[in-house]
Amino acid sequence: PKVKVALLAPLTGQHETIGNALLNAAQLALFDVGNDNYELVPRDTKGTPEGARAAAQSAITQGADLIIGPLFSGSVTAVSPVARAADVPVVAFSTDWNVAGNGTYVMGFLPYMQVARVTNYAVDQGYDRIGLFAPEGEYGRMVNTTLKNVAASNNAQIVKTDIYPADATDLNSRLSVFAENETRKASGYTSPVPFNAIMMPVGGQAIRTLAPRLPQNGIDSGTVKLLGTGLWDDATLGREVALQGAWFAAPDPKLRRDFERNYRNTYGGEPPRIATLAYDATALSAILAQSAAGLSEDEVYTRSRLTSSRGYAGIDGIFRFRPDGLIERGLAVQEITRTGTRVIDPAPTAFVSGQKS
Repeated sequence: PKVKVALLAPLTGQHETIGNALLNAAQLALFDVGNDNYELVPRDTKGTPEGARAAAQSAITQGADLIIGPLFSGSVTAVSPVARAADVPVVAFSTDWNVAGNGTYVMGFLPYMQVARVTNYAVDQGYDRIGLFAPEGEYGRMVNTTLKNVAASNNAQIVKTDIYPADATDLNSRLSVFAENETRKASGYTSPVPFNAIMMPVGGQAIRTLAPRLPQNGIDSGTVKLLGTGLWDDATLGREVALQGAWFAAPDPKLRRDFERNYRNTYGGEPPRIATLAYDATALSAILAQSAAGLSEDEVYTRSRLTSSRGYAGIDGIFRFRPDGLIERGLAVQEITRTGTRVIDPAPTAFVSGQKS
């Protein structure tokens, strides 16, 4: 059947640079796996919920069988009821797990899989007394819940938790309390810190601010394994000496090097990190269209086909959608080094029933 897929992205407005990069990536996917029975229809969301709703309505009116995008959670919230009323599934680029479900699937990099992957690996290596030092907010709560569940299933312990205000300015003193410095001082610092691993789900400038304060508070990377999320998928973090040797889980960077080279050669610039989401979502929709022989147009993107337990292979590794709309990914455990990152436990190449995340 001939299918029509709408790509919703901010092609104009404040976020037009990233929106057009998403469209560029989608066009690369079409070059690689497109076919005659597949039509990609870009629609401009203007970067606003109102623009996204109007773009979705326009696409559906013109016969869209699937919507890819939009990018921001507010826009996904605006699009979902419109698409649901027309029985058109949505594969969004958002990282907000709250917008998933009822026909909306999220492609973004979600923390629960990253935390589970790196924690399972760390416990297997003997790091079974874990501390959590995280900012308040939904991201921190998701990490906290996942960490507790993974620890419980591995007979590991969460020995210390500090969920600090996102705008806290006393991080050094909080780290001192977290490391039980006063207790250790009373013993002449002969007693160790209470944990042998610490999860810190922050990235960007926040982790750069925290990093030099860790050794000042007895949190030495030689004895305490630092654990993070995909927020650490940043080659420049190796400049922070305190983070060298830290572990996090993310897609294997080697898998996207060909994509990045093709993008540079085609468009003359570097793709933003999330451009791979647009490539993988477009490639998935095109492949489902290719394999739809004998199906009617409204059977190409059914829930059962989108949530195949075997999953799909993409630029960011294997992935599959759960029935609740959340994504599962095959992630590699990576270590931060002085010159970048290196994979220390490869990503799986296929989903296996009953395997650890």
